[in-house]
Amino acid sequence: MILLWALPALGQKTDTTAALPQKTRHHINKTIEAQQALSARLKRQQIKLITKLRSVEIKAGSQLKEVDSIASMNYLQRTNEVYGKLLEKFNRAGNTCADGAAEPYIPRLDSLQCLVNFLGAGSEGKENVTRALKNIGGLKSDWLRGESIKNFLAERGMTLKGLQEQYPQLGSIKGAVAKYSKELVYYRDRLSNWKEELNKPANWEATALKALNKVPVFQKFLRENSQLASLFGMQTNTAPDMAAIAMNGMQTRATLQTLLQERLGPAAANLEQQLASQAAAPGTGFTDIRNKITSLRSAGEIEDDASAMPSTGKNNQRTKPFLKRLEYGFDLQTGKRSAYQFPASNDLALSLGYRLNDRLVTGVGVAYKFSLGEAWNKLNLTHDGIGLRSYLDWKLTAAGKGNNVLFGNIWISGGLEQNYLARFESIAALRNLAWQTSGLVGVSKKIRYRKKTAKLQLLWDFLHPAGNRSVVFRWGYTF
Repeated sequence: MILLWALPALGQKTDTTAALPQKTRHHINKTIEAQQALSARLKRQQIKLITKLRSVEIKAGSQLKEVDSIASMNYLQRTNEVYGKLLEKFNRAGNTCADGAAEPYIPRLDSLQCLVNFLGAGSEGKENVTRALKNIGGLKSDWLRGESIKNFLAERGMTLKGLQEQYPQLGSIKGAVAKYSKELVYYRDRLSNWKEELNKPANWEATALKALNKVPVFQKFLRENSQLASLFGMQTNTAPDMAAIAMNGMQTRATLQTLLQERLGPAAANLEQQLASQAAAPGTGFTDIRNKITSLRSAGEIEDDASAMPSTGKNNQRTKPFLKRLEYGFDLQTGKRSAYQFPASNDLALSLGYRLNDRLVTGVGVAYKFSLGEAWNKLNLTHDGIGLRSYLDWKLTAAGKGNNVLFGNIWISGGLEQNYLARFESIAALRNLAWQTSGLVGVSKKIRYRKKTAKLQLLWDFLHPAGNRSVVFRWGYTF
């Protein structure tokens, strides 16, 4: 389908495509909308963080009244002033790229912007193209805003640290510095996760760019209009073939040199000569390129060192969205059996957990109790009951390596369960249930394999009724 609308551009000189297919329009709009939703969530988190840290500074400044009332008044006035300006700039409408900051180079957005411009060059769909380009510009502004807030918070953290050194007798300021540093580390993680999602191309983007790379018109358009091409000052009549650069929509700085050498072939030598000739004139070409790279890095992905924070005190789950903190799983538990017979009963359970932090998971589950008869020649599926579960897992040991792998990733597990242990023929029979309570405690061993985790549990039922097993073994997987 992509080739059907990409290949006709081969014969066009002034107009790349007549119209953008409706399905591709839908893909582009949905992609941008998804990124805008992520940006909106980040913006809400930024407002909440700024408000929280502002109150931390005000509280710390108020403590100065005990030793220096004038310093306290000046610090509070300055704090309200700088945070007020930040919030004013934060809520200002428009593109923050125009505030004097260099437009950041974001590989995925550069490819997407070129794709929108190229496919929307026809007379139709101008309004949609304009809207899409405006939204992409908004995402770049969100990127710059995130970096600006990160730098602002780092500066305010240093200001608080200087206040602590000046007034070491005030313990409350020391606590404010620790809290500020902790929130700054979490914000950097949250911003890094958002950048990763923003730079992750969808499958349709990679497919479209791969198809368009075979179109000479698109190659010409790319080297005339991409941000990467403008960085190197490439012109239409002298520039090398830039088609392969956007093959996967990810023109990262780290892979740029490799991509040029592997995919441009002999043209890469011409590029090196072009850069060498520019570098031969001090203060002109090469200096301009170096300055552009520096400005793009400062506006984009460069990360400065965060305040040291012990790994044991950092909750990596805190910066993840709610859905990514959920843990899905299932497990199987079998009952007693005689030799050469099926187990008398089986429990197949589904569970849904929530990671409170890196070491603690809590959740609920539901179990279906059934039996299969006595043996292969006497199969008889029966419904033996249902169960409702709640559980709590606490990580005891970290993942082990080498000789310690057996004792690594051990968890302490516990929970309460309600079980209905009577055979029933239909769902209607479950209305009047006779529940039995179980209290479980024991250990779990988790074995990570790719995206799944095998889970083995040995639990003791300290509330087991007479005649039932007090020790149960379960195995299953979590995702």
